[in-house]
Amino acid sequence: MATVAEPIVHERRVESQLKTNTLNLFDTTVIATSSVAPAYSLAASVALVFAFVGLASPAAILVSFIPVLFIAIAYYYLNRMDPNCGASYSWVSRTLNPYIGWFSGWVQLAANVLFCASAPIVAGAYTMQLLNSVFPGQISADAAGNKYWIAGVGAAWLALVTFMVVRGIRITANFQWILVAIEYLIVLGFALAAIIKVIGGQHATNAVASSWFNPGSVGFGALASSLALGVFFFWGWDTAANVNEESKAADENPGRAGIISMFILLFIFLIAAIAMQLVISQDAFADPNNSTNILYYFAQQLASSPLTYLMILAVVSSTVATMQTTLLPSSRLSFSMARDGVFPKAFATVHRSWLTPWVGTIITAVFALVVIVVTLLSDSVSTVFANLILNIGVLVAVYYGVTGIACTWAFRKVLASGAKMFIFAGLLPFIGGVALLALSGFIEYQSWTTDITTAMPVLVTMALGIPLLILAVVTNRSGFFRQKTVSYVMVDGRLTAAPTASVS
Repeated sequence: MATVAEPIVHERRVESQLKTNTLNLFDTTVIATSSVAPAYSLAASVALVFAFVGLASPAAILVSFIPVLFIAIAYYYLNRMDPNCGASYSWVSRTLNPYIGWFSGWVQLAANVLFCASAPIVAGAYTMQLLNSVFPGQISADAAGNKYWIAGVGAAWLALVTFMVVRGIRITANFQWILVAIEYLIVLGFALAAIIKVIGGQHATNAVASSWFNPGSVGFGALASSLALGVFFFWGWDTAANVNEESKAADENPGRAGIISMFILLFIFLIAAIAMQLVISQDAFADPNNSTNILYYFAQQLASSPLTYLMILAVVSSTVATMQTTLLPSSRLSFSMARDGVFPKAFATVHRSWLTPWVGTIITAVFALVVIVVTLLSDSVSTVFANLILNIGVLVAVYYGVTGIACTWAFRKVLASGAKMFIFAGLLPFIGGVALLALSGFIEYQSWTTDITTAMPVLVTMALGIPLLILAVVTNRSGFFRQKTVSYVMVDGRLTAAPTASVS
């Protein structure tokens, strides 16, 4: 078995140092699972997945899990060699190509900002719904559905989590523990209650069939669209890698946390999807009124108020948690890019006492607020929201895919050293990378030929990245784009980095 050399540590100024050795494996795993936010993902996406594949949604979840798991394995191997908070951006730049690495980082930042804009809207909507349910005399149904109130409450949540991320990684992790406990206990509790009722003799609305788990039971185009949503389902575990510089055992724990969280998430997604299909009719899934409210409708099939209010609380806690843990990777990624001299210098500013990239965090939150305001101007917020989720899934598939290919390329010289290295550092990341890039290309082609407006967020993001990349190249003074890429080689039984080629 190969041993790993000391991790690569780039030269960093003392004033640009984050708070090291703070998070243990459990903290990092909680942050990874919280970043995915199962309750939020189910509330926002499961009805959309059902619209594409019907009762085969468990199959879509399973198929989506496989390539993303392969990328999680790639993250594990790349993080072992280079625990940099820029994660994918840093690894792709260092091992594949700095231009591709920068562009990959830009895609991730864009996905994060889009999500930071959509998540507060969901948090605001569910918070107002909860207040209307608990205090109907004080908060009317009209007020609960008012888009300006929803946006205002969502912005307040965004401000709160921004303060916590700025205040410190420890307070952020502690808050995540609380939110994850609320979310998981409630979602699992309702899911198990549904399954137990059916096992106990209650008639199932939809009888379990093998087609639920068979991806071949749906058309390729519908399955591909559902897979993009499935990638969105699992997106977020890589936050564990973005907090690696603040973690204990920085070269091991973040990668382990990512893989562990993937299996935890697969379990809860499958249990919840199966339970929902047992008690919710196909007409109810297809009802537009349930498109982003399906979890609450699910709870209503199992219990009456006030117990059903718990599911609203679960979605609120989940959405707030993932909002916070999306700011985390955004601020760490932009910090890493600014530290390398390829992003505005302000993003590398670290608070003297809290040791967090506070300026970059606030700037990201402000950009998200701008997108929220733009969303308010739309007459069909639900349509914008649905398209936004699909486009985020496409952007995630792009940077995940590039990372998988970069992993195979980085370890290409040692893949013949053993079956384990060949399979886990080479073959699986490559398969996952190619599959996700192909998926993103197909979805964009499909959107282009059917309704170009659904493809615009991704196309605009990609187009905007080109002049920004040129600007980064022109203004860079650190030699980042002229650095020699590295590959990992075996020296005296230890993996180490060796220069491979210069980039002109």
